[in-house]
Amino acid sequence: PRGRFLVADGAAILAEMDPKVLQKLYDRQIRISVSNLDIPPSFPGPIKEGIKGLVDAAVAPKFDMDLEMIYEADGKPGRLQAVETAESPINRHPITGLPVWFNNAHNHARKLRDRRPCGVPEVGMTEVFYADTMEPLDLEDCQEIKRASEKCITALSMEPGDVLLVDNYRALHGRDVFQGDRFHAVSWFTWDENSQEEYESWRGDERRIVEKDPFNKAINKMMDFLPKDFESDQS
Repeated sequence: PRGRFLVADGAAILAEMDPKVLQKLYDRQIRISVSNLDIPPSFPGPIKEGIKGLVDAAVAPKFDMDLEMIYEADGKPGRLQAVETAESPINRHPITGLPVWFNNAHNHARKLRDRRPCGVPEVGMTEVFYADTMEPLDLEDCQEIKRASEKCITALSMEPGDVLLVDNYRALHGRDVFQGDRFHAVSWFTWDENSQEEYESWRGDERRIVEKDPFNKAINKMMDFLPKDFESDQS
């Protein structure tokens, strides 16, 4: 089985979620860690700071976003985490103005990831925090996010040659578990320097980094050799 492509309507998730949980997350905002590096807690402070700088230089280009390097955010002694800036879990679509659920907490929360088969090494594990206290999301909030998100998922069986266009401002997307090899290409559609003025007014200063530095390329090559032993009993 080659797995399925999963999409979920962010507006539908927003409408489905418990208003109390939604208000709590909106008021407190969230931060998501995208990478872990476990360093011996006994290392001297200057060495830890040096490692922090090296990791920042290596990780930031890979994710193309603003990240803060924080030690022990999840309480693990010596753990260095790359953490996104505080964001609202709700966003307005830049064209329609429709409010949508706009984050991946259902996928990145450790409390949910630990409950399903996962072959990702520790360095690639993630966590979701309340932005105001940097405490991981409560299990109850995680479960409500999971419930609302999964209720709105549509699973699409993909065949060789299929193309799927996704509005990233409206839909959440991901891949289901699979067996064997699967190859798919991803392309981003945006507007060039000659875009119409009305599009430029909401696009802002965002520009994708096209060329990655050599260190980042080496990391990507290394990730290709990591075990990919994903297993699941999901139907």
